[in-house]
Amino acid sequence: MSLRIALGAAVAAAALCVVSSRRFKCIVRRKLGHVRLTYFNIAGLGEPLRLSLALAQMPFIDERLSREQFMQLKPKLRFGQVPCLTVNGDEYFQSAAILRYIGKAFDLSGQLYPTDNLALAATIDALLDACSDMVVGKRVYTYKERFGFPEAVFTPQVEETIKKKWTSETLMRHLGFFVNVVSHSRTGWLASTEGPTVADVLLASILRNEIAALVELPPPLADLVDRVYSLPAVVAFKKAEAEAQSAEASKQASSSSA
Repeated sequence: MSLRIALGAAVAAAALCVVSSRRFKCIVRRKLGHVRLTYFNIAGLGEPLRLSLALAQMPFIDERLSREQFMQLKPKLRFGQVPCLTVNGDEYFQSAAILRYIGKAFDLSGQLYPTDNLALAATIDALLDACSDMVVGKRVYTYKERFGFPEAVFTPQVEETIKKKWTSETLMRHLGFFVNVVSHSRTGWLASTEGPTVADVLLASILRNEIAALVELPPPLADLVDRVYSLPAVVAFKKAEAEAQSAEASKQASSSSA
């Protein structure tokens, strides 16, 4: 029995050291990190990244590109695409990878993305992939050229056929999956965590900004969206975002009338 107690104490001490080390490294990154998120002035793939940075309470430069600015920058980007997260000069790409990085690097609570729970991390990774799977059809018919489909093949008629099938069948199947996940969660968050993870942020952003205009959201998913967008850090960010956009619109209007 004494051996078991000793082993238990050793494991607990080791776990405490891991958590303490993670927090210390996180604090250092937050103090020394110069962070810039580069994306277009739309929600799209940028919204969940912005909200995750806000939830992590990590200050960042919210760089929003016009189409012309993006085309000038494109040849310099590693994959020729945005979003791009720049931390002290190092660039990170692919939105799911950036979400995980934000959670691991900047979130003191360790809630957005775990670093010491492999099973939970795998669950969150699966949920992130499921979010991507849900909208891949929409991405293809919306950005057909990017996916290698010329208009001669992917005609407007073909696009309309695929859009109808995706909306009525594929999308509804994926929404049903997420309804099942939320309904069986003990906390209402996707991974049954005590607070939102990056998977909740990503799904809520997709549902609010892309899906809600196409179909009525099932109540459990509408509730998830409301929960994420009611979080104080998210409310504060969206308020600041609206104020900044209003100020920019007024500035442009003044320049046009001058």
